[in-house]
Amino acid sequence: MIDWKLDGFLPTERQPAPVLESADDRDVLFARGAAAAIDLFVCYVLIEFPLIYALSLAFSEPYEELGGYVVVLSLLALLPIYATYSFVLEWRYGRTPGKVNRDLLVVMADGRPCTYHASALRNLLRYVDLLGVPPLVIGAVSALLTDGRRLGDHAAETVVVRSTAPTDRDAAVSADADTSAAARAGENGES
Repeated sequence: MIDWKLDGFLPTERQPAPVLESADDRDVLFARGAAAAIDLFVCYVLIEFPLIYALSLAFSEPYEELGGYVVVLSLLALLPIYATYSFVLEWRYGRTPGKVNRDLLVVMADGRPCTYHASALRNLLRYVDLLGVPPLVIGAVSALLTDGRRLGDHAAETVVVRSTAPTDRDAAVSADADTSAAARAGENGES
């Protein structure tokens, strides 16, 4: 039971088919916000918080001297962690756990899988999207005034779209089984 629940967050090698028509859908824009919140939570709780805890144990005296600045420093450290996390997962799997949960997929504008270069560019330009007072003004305005794409998406020629992943457990299991059987047949030289 828990495995099926976690599957709603874990990206797999086999990317679902993109629905390119959904690129400029406003619902995708809201789903992107929810996916970002999930991913930020994952980055902070599973990556950064354990690092902060380990550093506080290893360097307790300097850590205590920082006092309230620890919170500010941890939030500043979260940005490159989040950008790296997004870069690797979008390049490798086309989506992050938050995007998996919201049924989103990052692809090139023509529907091909997101490339290394495109993922790097779109995530580096995430810093530009964060500019403004309050933060995210530039990214939000860009997405609202155009076809739902951030500045990073425009520069990298990527789109975030809905995916056609199986929605029930049996379809997902059979899709993975079919892929695994096909991969095994190809490895054994069978056709």
